[in-house]
Order: sequence, then C-alpha cells, then structure tokens
Amino acid sequence: MMVRNSDMDELARRRAAREREAGGDDDTVRFTWTDTLAMIIAAYQVLMPIVLLMIGILLVVYLLFRVFFH
Repeated sequence: MMVRNSDMDELARRRAAREREAGGDDDTVRFTWTDTLAMIIAAYQVLMPIVLLMIGILLVVYLLFRVFFH
C-alpha cells in the first residue's frame, strides 16, 4: 500500500485537530520508538563514512608498510 504525501498531511492534520479537541495543551515532547530508531539511523549515516574512511586509510598504510618494509 502506497500512501501519497497529501494523505499523510491529511492524517497529520486530523491527529492535530483531535489532540487540540482532547485538550492537548501541554507542550511536553513525547519520544516514541520511531524517534529513537530515526536517531540511531541518523547517527549511523553520520559516523559510518568517517569509520570507513579511517579503516581505508589504515588498510592503505598497512599495505604500504608491508610492501616497502618486507
């Protein structure tokens, strides 16, 4: 099932209207498991290229030392 963006926007608008009607005046932020998952994925996207670059540099240095000093 593919949901278009306009459908998602409509769902968000309905949810916001329901929360306003239910007295959702408290502005506390509630984190769900999807927020946690999104933060983990974002951390991997930021850190993974750096880690792979470091591993690649170390591998190149290792191979150079092995070729020239063996």
